[in-house]
Amino acid sequence: MKNTIKNALEGNQLRYQTLGENQNQTVYKLGIGLENGRADTFIDIRSDAKQVLIFTVFPSNVPANQRIRISEFITRANKGLILGNFELDMEDGELRYKSAYVFDDTFPNSEKVFITNLYTTFNMMDRYLPGIMSVIYANVLPSNAISQIENVANPAMN
Repeated sequence: MKNTIKNALEGNQLRYQTLGENQNQTVYKLGIGLENGRADTFIDIRSDAKQVLIFTVFPSNVPANQRIRISEFITRANKGLILGNFELDMEDGELRYKSAYVFDDTFPNSEKVFITNLYTTFNMMDRYLPGIMSVIYANVLPSNAISQIENVANPAMN
């Protein structure tokens, strides 16, 4: 799987660095420029567990006084998401989008499956980033921020 992922990253001209590598686990990091900001992405290949975890991390930690509001925001966002989800560390405020999948040695390793999961984390962070920022810094209600992102009519916004 590690070679599949390296080939996919290089084939998509994504620059990355290896943060750690041993027999059971390899972790790559790449910075990504999104339409609405920048983010770091971590790819955690757990060979012993046959898992690939991909995390795209919000560029700054959520301030302590906004974590409950962002928890509501990501709960509302996660309800409609099919592939992956947002996670918030209530202790330090790290906010990230995670996509994960399992692989099997009997099934061909697919660069396309990896790239689909990778770009899902990029796209979801980019899509929801303006709403996250509006909740944290503009005091927008989480429900209104989600409605704006998902283009859902919300009578409370009138």
